[in-house]
Amino acid sequence: MFRLRFSIALLALATLPAALPAGPLTFAFTPPAAPEIRNPFARELWGRVVSPSGRVLLLPAYYAGDGVFAVRARPDEIGAYRLEAVLEDTRGATARPVTVEPRSATTLENKQVLRLPPVGVSTRHPDRFARADGRAFIPFGANLAWTHGEVVPWYREAFRAFAAANLNWARVWMVHWGGTNLDWPREGAGPAPAPGGIDPTVAARWDELLAAAEEQGVYLQVVFQHHGQYSSAVNPSWAENPWNAANPGGFLKSPSDFFTDPNARLFTALKYRYIVARWGWSPAVFAWELFNEVHWVDALRIDHNEAAVARWHDDMATLVRSIDAYAHPITTSTEDLRSPIYAKMDFLQPHLYAADLIAAVRTFAPRLEGEKRPIFYGEFGVDHLPISAEARQSGLAEVIPVWASLMAPDGLPAQPWEGGKVLEHGRVQELGVVPRFLVMSGFARQQNLTPFSARVETDARTPLVLAGCQAWQRRPAREFTLPLDGREPLEMGDWPAVLVVPESERRDGFPNSGTFHADFPAAVTLRVTVAEVATSGGGLRVLVDGKPAAESFWKAPAAMPAELAVPVTAGKHTVRVENTGASDWVKVSQIDLGVTAPVLAALGQRNDHFIALWVRHRTNVLQPGAKTDASGTIVLDEVPAGAWSVTWWDTEKGTPAPAAALEHKGGSLRLQTPRILRHAAVVLAKAPAK
Repeated sequence: MFRLRFSIALLALATLPAALPAGPLTFAFTPPAAPEIRNPFARELWGRVVSPSGRVLLLPAYYAGDGVFAVRARPDEIGAYRLEAVLEDTRGATARPVTVEPRSATTLENKQVLRLPPVGVSTRHPDRFARADGRAFIPFGANLAWTHGEVVPWYREAFRAFAAANLNWARVWMVHWGGTNLDWPREGAGPAPAPGGIDPTVAARWDELLAAAEEQGVYLQVVFQHHGQYSSAVNPSWAENPWNAANPGGFLKSPSDFFTDPNARLFTALKYRYIVARWGWSPAVFAWELFNEVHWVDALRIDHNEAAVARWHDDMATLVRSIDAYAHPITTSTEDLRSPIYAKMDFLQPHLYAADLIAAVRTFAPRLEGEKRPIFYGEFGVDHLPISAEARQSGLAEVIPVWASLMAPDGLPAQPWEGGKVLEHGRVQELGVVPRFLVMSGFARQQNLTPFSARVETDARTPLVLAGCQAWQRRPAREFTLPLDGREPLEMGDWPAVLVVPESERRDGFPNSGTFHADFPAAVTLRVTVAEVATSGGGLRVLVDGKPAAESFWKAPAAMPAELAVPVTAGKHTVRVENTGASDWVKVSQIDLGVTAPVLAALGQRNDHFIALWVRHRTNVLQPGAKTDASGTIVLDEVPAGAWSVTWWDTEKGTPAPAAALEHKGGSLRLQTPRILRHAAVVLAKAPAK
């Protein structure tokens, strides 16, 4: 069931009085010399800090340069914070007090509490997030992974634009080409620090970046590693990696060694300790993400050494938790939601690059039985969408799937990958309409909502197609019944776009086939469009009720797209589409089902007193130059009797129309739509019984 709570405070973040954030309380000191430890970043020092209320915090110290170390405390109470003692347990030694020379006051008076409440996984609802004040938190925003320009000014403007649009989340990578990697500088920015060291210029940059995020009320998901660093084939950066033994000062002989080499694990642990020590105080840190798309690293993609990668994640998560006094959530991103890699993560973070994003954002790959942790798509991208170059560049496709993701069983919004494009093309305010609608419509206050798809009647019709959806995803295609009246079941999001040979299905987990059931009103010819095949060729077979109905093989470079015609008689049938096993993979873009559907489609969530619907124009929704609108009638089944209010929303401007009153006798309800060019939303709320 869909349980979602929200607070108007989400919107209020952008309208708080303009003031600088409180900033950390920083205690600085010089410890006794330790000549046996040549790398100052390897010293493990701790500050015991007592808060005004008497709470004792054991906080990790970081090396601040020139022999000075620092401890940062979160200013979450008014009054005096006191550095009571400094301890050291370098190299696993038993923690012991050390006498230090203070480089700052040992008592600091805090006069301003945090402006931004910290966020974590909800203790009351473990599948959701909550602020420290108990109010629900829903991440809305986009990826701002890097910039190739001036780092801090770009992010400062991006966060300001996000805040103005009521967006509260961004995902930022520690990546060398973006100038945000602590031990791997941008090209032309000088040599990399020695392994185990930190670039102080980049560290200072992160101070400013997090301060800018806090000032604007934007929470950051900070990504420590990305797959390209340790991949030789997928977005590879291995050749220029400073830890590559082929480079001066490098020591790793292969990308896979990163997860098992003792030095690599030690230097990584030291970096993570530094990160938590310097920025763990910040409430602007939404989560620490250990790895971006770790399934693409050589250790998994080539060596299939899941055990080593999972063990690395376990160890690093344990380390971070042991030093993060403020308990930020920890995650990683990988496609297999049942992988042991996720064992110690606080929430699940898959990514999505589907050929039909509207269908795909409403479903996830299989999870472990009883899984209760929060889940949302930390990235969705338009790479496989069959849209025009104009549509791709417009940024429109970065916004539309977010609406569809609200109508999923889990209900947390999917996050666009190309946040820079959202900014560049002025789509930020349009993206910000989604949280505004969620809060102002009352949607966010609802509980026990159930996702559904409503029937719509329109004069204008369009061919009904089953679009290829999941492209190169290791997930099964669920067998399902496909209504031919335009309703869209959740299982459409699992329908495969790429079908592989049986051997690849067994070895790699990609789907070999897909099956659906349908009741055809008359004899039709299904038309299966093959968009692409492997360079060695590929074959496709369609079975109707278990009997072969059509089959073909295409040898590259064949003329594409190709079509496979499949005759089907009237009545109920089971249709199976499968790779024949001859040669290699086949990509199916769509199946024209030989019937037409209403040009408007409706996805929604409902309970017995609230119904929310997102209504889209099937052919216009991703077309920037669309001009012909349409209207129709939504048919809602089993609506309880009573007085209902009906409010239509402009989903581009974020404005509601005046509410209309409706007295319903119970049962089926027919609701007239306005003229819709691309998409709109409507909320029906039942008045309490008198």
